[in-house]
Amino acid sequence: MPPLRSIAALLAAGALALVTTACIGQSAAEDSVAGDTQLAANPANSSQLAGFYKALADLQGRRTGRVTIVQIGDSHTATDHFSGRLRELFQQRFGDGGRGMLPPGSPFPYWKPYQVEVSQSGKWQVLSSNSSANGDAGIYGLSGFVVRGSKSSETMVLSASEGRVFDRVEVEVMRQPRGGALDVFIDGRSAGVIDTRGNVYDIYRRGFDAPGAANVELRPRGNGPVDVADWAVYRRGPGVVLTSHGFSGAQVNLLGRWNELFVAEQMRYLHPALIIVAFGTNEGFASQERLGDYAAEFRGRLEALRRAAPGASIVVVGPPDANRLPSYCGRNIGDKRPCVPLNRAESANYTSMLSHNDRALCRWHTPAAIDYVRHVQEQVARQMNVYFWNWAAVQGGACGADRWARQELAHRDHVHMRQDGYWRSADQLFASLMRNYRGR
Repeated sequence: MPPLRSIAALLAAGALALVTTACIGQSAAEDSVAGDTQLAANPANSSQLAGFYKALADLQGRRTGRVTIVQIGDSHTATDHFSGRLRELFQQRFGDGGRGMLPPGSPFPYWKPYQVEVSQSGKWQVLSSNSSANGDAGIYGLSGFVVRGSKSSETMVLSASEGRVFDRVEVEVMRQPRGGALDVFIDGRSAGVIDTRGNVYDIYRRGFDAPGAANVELRPRGNGPVDVADWAVYRRGPGVVLTSHGFSGAQVNLLGRWNELFVAEQMRYLHPALIIVAFGTNEGFASQERLGDYAAEFRGRLEALRRAAPGASIVVVGPPDANRLPSYCGRNIGDKRPCVPLNRAESANYTSMLSHNDRALCRWHTPAAIDYVRHVQEQVARQMNVYFWNWAAVQGGACGADRWARQELAHRDHVHMRQDGYWRSADQLFASLMRNYRGR
């Protein structure tokens, strides 16, 4: 398969995506944030979200049938707790357009998406843009994954959660020379066959109407390799769809490993009204010196998104607080040592102190680069008139991850949140986004 240009070139052409999700009504979400003066003072303004607000108003006025939100991020997005909660908040207020696009099959062990259940059996090969082993082959679209199968004994199943149904299924595959056929079954009945043969390696979409369906299964016919890029399920009625794609350990430069042509076509088809970009935690744990010109990198990604979806509003979700206790300190994962922010001298000499196993850092603390990354993201967002949401403010600022770990809102690694922490965060993001919306 001939490699195509990386989305790194997208800085001249454009395309990508990101978002978040949820599960309670607007009034409760807004009440939960009312006491947080930092957030209340920083809602999105109307100019930053003008395109998104218009799309929501058109949806409520029945001038359009669907509003799509796209989110891409790191592990905070990958769990779907944050995006799942936000999704349901929007759907409760504006209507349920369906679960939308998902990565194919079950591409990583802890993938448990909201609203659906997914599984795969057999010897599917999972290729990830987040892996250095196969991350630069130019084969990835918006999901960032390709799952490859070739035997009829291999299956991939998506089922709606109890009480839910969908009305349309869409499958995107990669056509290729000597590509095989993919059988599609909906509620146990054959819905059709997708032929993946093509002259070049290219993305191809096939849709199936399926009123009131609850289950879709994909199965290679066994006559050649089949590369599945993503699948999606939608509801017939008007509503919001929130598509989220997250990658554990990823930095924003992950987007440079995707194929610009594939992603640009997908973005045109999805026509998102809102793109949420949620990276920064992994950059923050890296050495600041190794981040290079992070402002130029981050700006380039936002500019690419803007070119790919010129009518979409963009939201930058700054990294939440996260804390480190260096391994050379002899810690265990439940270590109860206090969290004390770095002082100015420690921040300035942080990389050197870590490399020399400096015992002065033997307490929980926010790594020096996290504040730097957050500041750069906020500055770039301001320059581009893009809304920046400070996730760390929800946790109370520095050492917020430690406080949340002690309150059982975050895990003991002081990086990842528990479900309640992600839901509380999504409630407050939703309230901030909706505070200046003047529609019904």
